[in-house]
Amino acid sequence: MRLIAHLSDLHFGRTDDQVVAALRHDLKQHRPDLVIVSGDLTQRARTAQFAQARAFLESLPAPSLVVPGNHDLAPLYRPLARLFAPRAKFARHLPDHDESPVWTDERLVVVGLDSTRHLRWKSGKLRDHHLDHVDQVLAETPASHCRIAFLHHPPSTAKAGHPFASLAERGIDLVLAGHVHHAHIELIHAGHHHSCVLVQASTACSTRLREDANGYALIRVGMPAITVEVRGWNGKEFHTVHRHGFHKLSGLWHHD
Repeated sequence: MRLIAHLSDLHFGRTDDQVVAALRHDLKQHRPDLVIVSGDLTQRARTAQFAQARAFLESLPAPSLVVPGNHDLAPLYRPLARLFAPRAKFARHLPDHDESPVWTDERLVVVGLDSTRHLRWKSGKLRDHHLDHVDQVLAETPASHCRIAFLHHPPSTAKAGHPFASLAERGIDLVLAGHVHHAHIELIHAGHHHSCVLVQASTACSTRLREDANGYALIRVGMPAITVEVRGWNGKEFHTVHRHGFHKLSGLWHHD
């Protein structure tokens, strides 16, 4: 069994200190094996915001993997940096975190994918080289492992052939995403022979709330089963909002 904490959209620079402290406490109480952050660690990619994000990551009780979100790129009001070195600050201030990280152990393989596009603020995309990277990593991974991909922008459709559904076609079991500040869990089907579980996280600790309160996901992986526990902020602490169970049978994922 592995326990993964999935956080997204921290937005340091627009955080609530009480929520940050409670989030750190909740993570220390559960002691996950791995923390995955699917982008937007900062609000405007400023040096102080990256320093806050790095300090938070270093305070966690487990190794962390991160990918950039659109807010982590050089801002639009710095057009030259945005055009020629959009991820320079991300790389400089988070030197221990590659933009395309890979994690493997005896039960998991995790691939981080940078879905950001420096000429567009909100939309994201996976390119052929991202999918080639997934193929290369999975080719070296036992089929018994849970295969996880995480990125900032969520799938916009489950239609077969769409680049995000292509992750399921390649054998990915679990896709983690953020960006929309809304907790959402569903099965993605890619044709009749491939499927994966999608987990979108709401904003973990920022004040940039939409329809959801602050929250994150705790994911228990014990192949061929996955349980997703959504943790939400109630004004005092993080608590369980709901749980979803999935199991894999004959190569396809199903709701419990």
